[in-house]
Amino acid sequence: MGTQFSIRENVHRNFGGQACKGDVAPYVILTGDKQRVKQIIQCWDTSRLVADHYEFLLFSGEYAGVPISACSTGIGGTPVSIAIEELTLLGGHTFLRIGVTQPLASELNFGELVIAKGAVRWDGASLDYVRPEFPALAHFEVVMAAIAAAERLHLPYKVGIIGDMASLGSLTMESYRRFLTEHTREMRQAMIRAGVIDGTGESAVMFVQASIYNLRAGTIHLNSRNDHTHTWDTSKENNLIDAGLETIRILARWDDLKTQRGNKFITPEF
Repeated sequence: MGTQFSIRENVHRNFGGQACKGDVAPYVILTGDKQRVKQIIQCWDTSRLVADHYEFLLFSGEYAGVPISACSTGIGGTPVSIAIEELTLLGGHTFLRIGVTQPLASELNFGELVIAKGAVRWDGASLDYVRPEFPALAHFEVVMAAIAAAERLHLPYKVGIIGDMASLGSLTMESYRRFLTEHTREMRQAMIRAGVIDGTGESAVMFVQASIYNLRAGTIHLNSRNDHTHTWDTSKENNLIDAGLETIRILARWDDLKTQRGNKFITPEF
């Protein structure tokens, strides 16, 4: 009699088995920090805890009449890719990452938003999905909605390409990052010369996944590097959260209009 084998379920499947299909709303905000998820849900009309598993803290609820979820992902592309895989299976189709950043050089003012239209694929995780020539692009509707949100809220912003690296290294030659900073210096300079706005490590793989799986994805960053005080300043993070929530509200409104009109995409009206 042959040996019977059973398929072992991945430890992250349904966020450790804590979530079920339907627990995740169509519109999902992603962010690195669990604490920021807790800040986000304070703005909602209703919220409930769905899962708290590894770096993933997942809530669902309603904001301005829109079903919404928020999920932390930790740092780097690998946990983002896990989150997108699981959230998509559980009901998500529109993903907006909001996070903090700092300039690669001096291209951003403190408190300025960065709306990504694409990402440099030096992250590592996206290469596991498809070869490097495949572009990492934000969905145009998410980009337009983020611009509309920033304009409506009167928040300063820039739109452009962001740089995703597995690790950018620090700008100083201190501590354990000394070798890493030397190793990535040339890559950093190449992005600066090409006009890349800022650097992180979480968006490229999400953009690639969204293209492959026919989802919508976008990213809004906030420059939290205060050059006047030479500190990492969190005082403007509420602007980031407001911009993210307003972007989701606008996207949901556009989706309603598309349904009413029978359109596949939202288009500018002249």
